[in-house]
Amino acid sequence: MIFDHWKKDLIEKELPNKDGFSLQEFLSNDVEVSRWASEGLPSDELSVQNGILTNFASRYPLCIDPQMQAVSWIKAKESKFNMKILTFNQSDYMK
Repeated sequence: MIFDHWKKDLIEKELPNKDGFSLQEFLSNDVEVSRWASEGLPSDELSVQNGILTNFASRYPLCIDPQMQAVSWIKAKESKFNMKILTFNQSDYMK
């Protein structure tokens, strides 16, 4: 959306803009991405974008994660807050 619509609009209106703009660099930094990697999040572009969304979301995001990489990252990230893991199969799930 940024590059298909907003960037073209900025160019058409002759507003100053940066050619090498990266939303990833704008919303995060190398230190944060390295910390995520140490917590188990892969450092590829999609994973970093998902990390940004997870950190900036006002609610918990839905993670479709067939390789369980985001799940392990979230577990490591939230372990310091005594996070409890629940499954639908637990008899006391609703409690």
